[in-house]
Amino acid sequence: MRVYILLIFICLTALFTFAQGDDHEVRVVGDKNYNNATLVYDGIDVSNYQKDINWEATASDPNIKYVYIKATEGATHKQHRYRYNLENARKHGVKVGSYHFLRTSTSIQSQFNNFISLVKREEQDLVPLLDVETREGWTIKQLQDSVMKFAILLEEHFGCKPMIYTSSSYFNNYLGASFAGYPLFIARYSKSEPQLYFGAKWILWQFSDRGRIDGIDAMVDLSRFNRGCSIKDIAYRTIKPSKPRRNNGDVPRPKVKHEEKPYVPYPRQKQNLNTPKTKEEKEIQKRGEEAARKRQEMEQKRLEEERKAQEKQRKEDEKKRKEIEKRQKEIEKRRAAEEKKRLEEEKKRLEQEQKRQKEEAKQKAREQAQNRMKSQKSSNAANPSTASSQQDQRRNDLEQAKQERLDQQQSSASTQHTSTSSTSKPKYIPKGNNQSSADNETIKYNRHKK
Repeated sequence: MRVYILLIFICLTALFTFAQGDDHEVRVVGDKNYNNATLVYDGIDVSNYQKDINWEATASDPNIKYVYIKATEGATHKQHRYRYNLENARKHGVKVGSYHFLRTSTSIQSQFNNFISLVKREEQDLVPLLDVETREGWTIKQLQDSVMKFAILLEEHFGCKPMIYTSSSYFNNYLGASFAGYPLFIARYSKSEPQLYFGAKWILWQFSDRGRIDGIDAMVDLSRFNRGCSIKDIAYRTIKPSKPRRNNGDVPRPKVKHEEKPYVPYPRQKQNLNTPKTKEEKEIQKRGEEAARKRQEMEQKRLEEERKAQEKQRKEDEKKRKEIEKRQKEIEKRRAAEEKKRLEEEKKRLEQEQKRQKEEAKQKAREQAQNRMKSQKSSNAANPSTASSQQDQRRNDLEQAKQERLDQQQSSASTQHTSTSSTSKPKYIPKGNNQSSADNETIKYNRHKK
């Protein structure tokens, strides 16, 4: 029975953790009925939201041991009150650190360059802080790789591991075991302390965002150290290398331009990185790892489904494109056939038009010839003497033309006979339709005369 109850409790806890998501934006205030006299806090963080701060009054608060000041956000944004807050806080004896708000819309290198362009190492009392609150547009793998790249760049530049600020659920769901060894600044607006998986231990806990501090008109985020932790765990210190010793007889080394002194990471307390010892801690870690594994499996499944959906969509688009090309080819083919048919019909119509015009021209010529003959008949009937003289003259012309044609034919026949060895008969010239127009006119004239 106890085993079943324990299993039900584990399942409900995992479901609640998975459904909870990132509770950093949820303003659950556990100290709304408290006042600064009874409230325990160790430090604050400020930005442009707090406007102009009276640091003389703020530094007089004995609870404030440190302050983190927002310096940059994304690749271009710089806090215009950063320099004022930094100089005045250090002037009044407050330990100061700087933080950057990570954005997913620009590259990590450009954001890192923006941060170091404003934050100077010699002005820092605390380790740099990376604020991670969103993963819009990124997968869990992309988020982890990007945060790790930023952390490595900060470590190479400042010589120490940066501290990572996020919420407890955000760390358990998205960052995970890869960042369990980093110093953690956890936001959880509740009376109960943050619970982290993967054996991670937090150094700072931001438990409220509605604190009231002297010298600051707006509400302020309040935070406190974990048990066993202090300002030493987040102090940014540099160790100067010792000068090399030499004997009196040694030749002095040549003077060279010294490079920038290396920065040594701050010493971490072993208790912050211990693995869970109690049974409850081991159970919590096991549930966290199981929940993280399930989330990664679901994320991989979602990515695989997206890939399949994209592949399916691509195939459908390709199929539609081929269908459209096929329809276009059919349309072009049909248009070409219609155009060919239209040209053939146009050609046929032109031929018919030409034929009709020829027929009309022949009909018109026949009508003109008939009209001429009628006019000649009428003129002959009116003047017989003139008609007879004209007929005689025409007859003589026709006979003369006929005689010339016969002579020409005989001469051509004799020439052909002499040029060839074999004799050929004279070419027969049929009368009637094959005769010239003059012979036809003579025949017609003689027939009319009879």
